[in-house]
Amino acid sequence: FTLVELIFVMVLLIIVASLVAPRMSAFFQGRALSSEAQRFLSLTHYAQSRAVAEGVPVLLWIDASKSSYGLEVQGGHTGADDRGSSFAAEPSIVLEVPLVTDAPVSEQEDEKLGFPENLPAIRFTPDGFFDEASVTRVILRQGTEAALEIVPTANRLGYEIRPSSRAK
Repeated sequence: FTLVELIFVMVLLIIVASLVAPRMSAFFQGRALSSEAQRFLSLTHYAQSRAVAEGVPVLLWIDASKSSYGLEVQGGHTGADDRGSSFAAEPSIVLEVPLVTDAPVSEQEDEKLGFPENLPAIRFTPDGFFDEASVTRVILRQGTEAALEIVPTANRLGYEIRPSSRAK
């Protein structure tokens, strides 16, 4: 090979790489959103299984302002929850939770039945179902165009991932 041919091949490789790079970055961004949605959905399955296995209500709380979420046993049923966990979403992911206006309260209306203070939550009961006052939609958004929703399944036995129907 001559030096001219090698330079020509290198120029072609640089041109192809410059055309492919923007598409690859969009691919990796989409993977981050999908991965975070899968992690959240896995946590809902774990919370549901844990509620049934331990026979106590389990809360999956969502803190949209800090882009974090976690799992804990509902207060008052056991001592300290040594298996409670919390996760921070990837920095490029924003969590959105529509407000739930009819959060359950006690008969004397003096407490919120174990729901974390000022945090929306999904409450899984010991029979494996989720409470009707639980969050019905969690939106994971990346940028302005990419978004996924975690919503109850059609039979209301769990949650699933769907593309977001609302554009911002």
